[in-house]
Amino acid sequence: MKIIFAGSSDFAIPALEEIASHREHKILLAISQPAKPKGRRQIMEDTPLAQAAQMLGIPLFCPDNINDQHNIERLREEAADILITASYGAFLGRTLRNLFPYGAINLHPSLLPEYRGPSPVRAAILAGETLTGNSIFRLAAKMDAGPLLMQEKLDIFPNEDYGALEQRLALLASGMLIKYLQQPQSYPAVKQDDGRATYSRMLNKEDLHLDFSLPAEQIQRRIRAYAPEPGAWVSFKGKMLKILQAEQGEKNSKAAPGQITSIVHNKGFCLSTADKELLILRVQAAGKKQMDAWSYHLGARLNTGERIE
Repeated sequence: MKIIFAGSSDFAIPALEEIASHREHKILLAISQPAKPKGRRQIMEDTPLAQAAQMLGIPLFCPDNINDQHNIERLREEAADILITASYGAFLGRTLRNLFPYGAINLHPSLLPEYRGPSPVRAAILAGETLTGNSIFRLAAKMDAGPLLMQEKLDIFPNEDYGALEQRLALLASGMLIKYLQQPQSYPAVKQDDGRATYSRMLNKEDLHLDFSLPAEQIQRRIRAYAPEPGAWVSFKGKMLKILQAEQGEKNSKAAPGQITSIVHNKGFCLSTADKELLILRVQAAGKKQMDAWSYHLGARLNTGERIE
């Protein structure tokens, strides 16, 4: 099958690589978002998917507006059988969606109609879900609302963070896609139940700041949902400190929220919350690499009774 593949984030890479490894399929073109300035020096950087496509030797197209008539004609000339999208990050209009004999499909990391939108993996962790999965569906005008073609479930491990869960979902999605491409006629489209739809949203800076007046379980979910990147953060002695891994302690909190209640040898330090103590296991100080919380304690010389806000 002749394929055009559109994506931007790391989630899309395993699917691209898996298709490229099958001789019966040919990726004619990879589409991604244009390069953007990153870092303090604002150096232009391609998306992860664009970088992966170039490593695989796949022709790359990064238009500012994929729905521009000139760009649509370019894609029409490719004469592809199907358009596959995965975390591409832009709306595809009706004219574009209708170019392909086998249609335009999307890989989405949730069990639709649950968690439509831009951040379904984080939303599932924040909600305390223990089960998630992937959906393959036909693209439609309404976001993530097109007819379902295929779904597979995946357990969320206890204490699993966003990075680890997204990677497992991406690997699952790549296998699902190959199954679908082998026999697309075996997966009839099923209309989504809009009445059951839930939604995720884009992150903002306020989401990332931890509030220790909340229960420990809720704080831990936030830490998991934002790790390893961009990382939930707190302020300690006027500097940002990212909290990347934590466990709920067994003791009930008696100190003020955010107070260091104990130092745990070779593990890290405990903080007070609205109910139970929270054991901090992995952190990243401003301008530093990630490290275990015990090593951070040794360098920062933490003391019980100090406050982290």
